Amino acid sequence: MSTKLMEKTAAEATDRPLASYETLLDDERTCITLFTLKPGEQTGWHRHEFDYVAVQQSQGRLHLDYADGSVREIDYTPGVALPVKAPVEHNAINVGDVDIIALEIEYKT
Repeated sequence: MSTKLMEKTAAEATDRPLASYETLLDDERTCITLFTLKPGEQTGWHRHEFDYVAVQQSQGRLHLDYADGSVREIDYTPGVALPVKAPVEHNAINVGDVDIIALEIEYKT
């Protein structure tokens, strides 16, 4: 599971509610998390120490702010898998008008 950066979120991103998530599996090799971001919600700032894959489960538009100041927007399409190389620190915001649902699979080994 990524490391939540609560102080950074409180300092830089208090204007949006936090999205919900459910940890489906967390063992010595893998962490699988199901995220649901309603329109306008954010993940909050967090850091990934492990490579992971985000599997898009819905449609929508996600805005990503990165610690280095860069930004990216992703159009979600169900079934699309996006690999991400760690380390990465970011905050994700649902900027669309529908719920975004994503399955995140982190590889600890």
